[in-house]
Amino acid sequence: MKKIDTTLPEWIERYAALGAQVDLDDGIEFTEHERLWYLLTLFVPMTFESYAVVLHPYWIMKDHSIPQSDNTVQPETDRIYQPTTWTDFFKSYNKEFTLRSSFATQEEIRCILLTNGKWPYNIRFPAEGDIENFQAQQIRDTLLKLYGDISVNYYYGLLKTKSWEKDVILSGRLSELETLWSREDIRDNPSAIYPDTKEWCIVTDYDSQMTYIGGPEEFISRLTLLKSCDIYQLEPKTNKK
Repeated sequence: MKKIDTTLPEWIERYAALGAQVDLDDGIEFTEHERLWYLLTLFVPMTFESYAVVLHPYWIMKDHSIPQSDNTVQPETDRIYQPTTWTDFFKSYNKEFTLRSSFATQEEIRCILLTNGKWPYNIRFPAEGDIENFQAQQIRDTLLKLYGDISVNYYYGLLKTKSWEKDVILSGRLSELETLWSREDIRDNPSAIYPDTKEWCIVTDYDSQMTYIGGPEEFISRLTLLKSCDIYQLEPKTNKK
């Protein structure tokens, strides 16, 4: 793994770099229930055969039931959380999960949890701007099976660097993903992962609870089969009739 002195290539720069820099095609309008599709067009180039969204998990304290609200406090050192899919979390509140209604339903549950004005200690909402390690690993493993241990670029936006002075791009093999987690100059998982061949890309916006992926149909199809990763195939919305 080595740091390279370069900038994001033009084909992905507008999507992975900090801040919205993408102009939507004229004639495309998104309803309030199409937020996932709207964000897709902002985070991933519309040049791939297929697309997917990875929903970052909820985190529930292990061996605890999910309460409607909670006023008790448990020491932080005693808290062990486990990931929960959006479907299972919604089901705990007798809510149905669908991609189109996911944001609205999440807000309904948030209001339930804040009924007493205090957030329950045993629930954490999905991480914003960071795909979880187990999700990144399973996606990486899928890439390994399809393409082998190829060289890729790991991009860290300004807010994911320790110094907050300059974006960081590292060049390394897919198998070196885990080594990123122990580096001192960056934080968490990359803002984007992409090969020089432009065959696919993985992008996580800095304040989003999901990660977007574009690539070949075979790659995306395999991702949707990964257990507990909450990955769904998305068809981009266009103005084509």
